Amino acid sequence: MEKIVHLDFKGAPLKVSYLEKLFSIIKEWGGTGLLIEWEDTFPFTADLECIGSSNNSGGDGMYSHEEVKDIMLCAKANGLEVIQLIQTIAHMEYVLKHPKFCHLKESLPSPAVLCPTKPDSLPLVCNLIDDILNAQPEAKYIHIGADEVWHTAVCHSCQHKAATHKYKVASLFLDHIQAVILYVKQRRPNITILMWDDMLRPMTVETLQAYNLRDLVQPVIWNYSSVEHFQIDRTLWEKYENLFSHVWAGSAFKGANGSSQMLSRVARYVSNQEAWQREISKKPNGIHFNGVILTGWSRYDHYATLCELLPVALPSLFSCLRIWTQPMETNEIASEVLPEEEWPGIEVARCIHSFVMLRERSYSLLHGDIVATWLNPWQIKMSYTSPVQVESVANASKTILTDLKGLYAETKKQLEQITGKRSTEEWIVAFFDTILKNIEELNRVASLRRQVGASVTPTYS
Repeated sequence: MEKIVHLDFKGAPLKVSYLEKLFSIIKEWGGTGLLIEWEDTFPFTADLECIGSSNNSGGDGMYSHEEVKDIMLCAKANGLEVIQLIQTIAHMEYVLKHPKFCHLKESLPSPAVLCPTKPDSLPLVCNLIDDILNAQPEAKYIHIGADEVWHTAVCHSCQHKAATHKYKVASLFLDHIQAVILYVKQRRPNITILMWDDMLRPMTVETLQAYNLRDLVQPVIWNYSSVEHFQIDRTLWEKYENLFSHVWAGSAFKGANGSSQMLSRVARYVSNQEAWQREISKKPNGIHFNGVILTGWSRYDHYATLCELLPVALPSLFSCLRIWTQPMETNEIASEVLPEEEWPGIEVARCIHSFVMLRERSYSLLHGDIVATWLNPWQIKMSYTSPVQVESVANASKTILTDLKGLYAETKKQLEQITGKRSTEEWIVAFFDTILKNIEELNRVASLRRQVGASVTPTYS
């Protein structure tokens, strides 16, 4: 059974020097392959150049054509199968946000979904696929995405087709996906095509059978829930048993526990692997699993903030892979740490763990009793404070401020070692800046108020 580790480069793409270390430990931990989701970090060519790394569209300066070759060669040297993921209908923000392609959006306010009835849509997707396949002449697999098509039948053309087609709204998705699949098969007849399954779930067996996808595509059934919340309806298995020759499981080792989470709770993700193993053990006999894809999302979508950076999540990845490689040991306590030599980017992980603790200290001060009681907005506005009480606020905020500034510099330095300029700046500004400014302001006010005597009466303006 394949054990594929997902690398989501639409957030904090990793430098090649880091990936070389990462690939080695993924292989050592039992991984058999990589699902690489490039988005705008891929060096697209010709008419697509504006959306990718050749134009530095993502802002991180990754990856060049040579770096893509190096990544492929490094994966091969470590015995890891590379599956490239290219979105073909939804999660197309990185393409459709550009003026050159924005006319192909299904919904004007959102660049997320490609309109499947516009004449230029399929040629655009084919061009994307061409570039991806050209970078991997020996590819055994390709993943065409196709999840979370949130906007369907919005434009007039799509509404007309949905109203007049035998298979209604489903035809919009299935006609497009079938055309994409047939194009890939035309280019590479022996390649195995994967896609996320969520858009297929509500469709009837009759509808799906009409499109004859059985030997053309293998769905990845994704469910990222822990054991207590994990559920896949039995009727879905019965449906897929008659529709597909092979399927894959989609679990998660990071990026599925909150869109702005910084830490990866190992026990939560291990629980998801255990839930999947239980589900697979009771599947119908006609369902054949080729493998599991352990997803590791860096953003919830192209415009979402960064979440759970990969170095922080390596203990989770180790424990999750162990569930699949050594299932007899699943009752062991999930490890939140790794030996230093098995943890590339441990310095980044330490910084982020330290920041989370420092953020809690900051919140406890900013929203705690001492400030609410002796330095609240009314007291500041009325200049009605006691210096002996404000002194403790000034001292506590100064200590936290010193720690924050030191950690700010170290975190920035360590992030720059593993990812690009844009992602480094984004993480620092998104997570550090607000807390830093709030503590600075609290320290400024407290320092001023402790220098004046106890107020006689509130100062009304």
